[in-house]
Amino acid sequence: MRSVFTTVTLLAICTTALTSCSVDQDGDSVSRQFGSDYFGAGGMLNLTAPVEGDALIAGGQVDIASEVKGDLVVAGGELSVGGGVGDDLYAAGGEVRVDAIVAGNARVAGGDVRLGPATVVQGGASLTGGRVDFDGAVQEYLQATGGEVRLNGSVGGDAVVRSGELHIGPDTRIEGRLVYHGPDEPRVPEGATIAGGVEYHESAARRFFDRDTHVVFDSGRKVGSVLWFAGVFAVATLFIVLFPGFSTRAAELIGRDPWTTLGLGLAVLVCVPFVALVLLITIIGIPLALLLVPIYLVLLFLGWVTVALFLGQKGLELARGGRPPTLAWRLLALLAALVTLWLLRQVPYVGPLIGLVALMAGIGALVWQVWARRDRPAPTTA
Repeated sequence: MRSVFTTVTLLAICTTALTSCSVDQDGDSVSRQFGSDYFGAGGMLNLTAPVEGDALIAGGQVDIASEVKGDLVVAGGELSVGGGVGDDLYAAGGEVRVDAIVAGNARVAGGDVRLGPATVVQGGASLTGGRVDFDGAVQEYLQATGGEVRLNGSVGGDAVVRSGELHIGPDTRIEGRLVYHGPDEPRVPEGATIAGGVEYHESAARRFFDRDTHVVFDSGRKVGSVLWFAGVFAVATLFIVLFPGFSTRAAELIGRDPWTTLGLGLAVLVCVPFVALVLLITIIGIPLALLLVPIYLVLLFLGWVTVALFLGQKGLELARGGRPPTLAWRLLALLAALVTLWLLRQVPYVGPLIGLVALMAGIGALVWQVWARRDRPAPTTA
């Protein structure tokens, strides 16, 4: 990238726009031009006009079909990146599809990541996701990490893969080595070419499911986990009791508009730390930065709680057939939801990703609900 300062400035602009522009429930978006750089945020965004400089975009659903001559930083729930990128590409989201020509490097992360056959990366590519599909062309190196990785493209250098499952397609072309870390030695089909050969390293992925090699955590970590779990449940209980309407509406928003909550949550999760850093650098903004940090930490905590409330509400709908639940039922469902989330986070490879997606959805729902409450007209008195 041009410089770290450029990235920090762009991310600061992102949060400034999010806080200065009204976020309503109609899925409206905001876009701004700052010199040659472009910023966009909202529920649904379509970029069709060329950008002379860098572009930073965050939204629930983002479609890019134009040329960005500088760096492209995009985050959201569902991303489709086409056109061309004159420098580096940074993309993160729930579902990410890239069919673009990238002059620099590509860094892509998400639940479902795919580099299509039209993708050409002139530098190197680093891909991380629950599922990673690579059908494009990378002129330098490829790094792929995920629960399941499928290769069926071309790599000009080495390809390093870490996954629980690797599938190599017949159109795979690797000019260097294939270095694989996983539970099973990869099978190279007829037609695939790996000039440097295959270097296999057996990983410990299966030990997570092997009773004979079960790892016993030390007692200190157990106590810490129990205390953290009890703290989350206590805060969630207070959240329900003190703010019943707000907490319920925020949780319902996750199911009603998941992509928007994911996009907004990711934007807040990424932008706020950089804004705090910029404020600290400016000296005069230190008091605001010191106020922003605790608010951010509380938001992280309540974001996790909001996702648990959403899962608990869905469970009650199935268990009680739509009958209004009592407070005791809501607390019981909340406890079951917290246990479910904790178990999901323990799943190898995809567990941390599930936790991250859940956190983004919860944060996005909270921020959306706060702005909706702010925009609601105040009641008039007779």
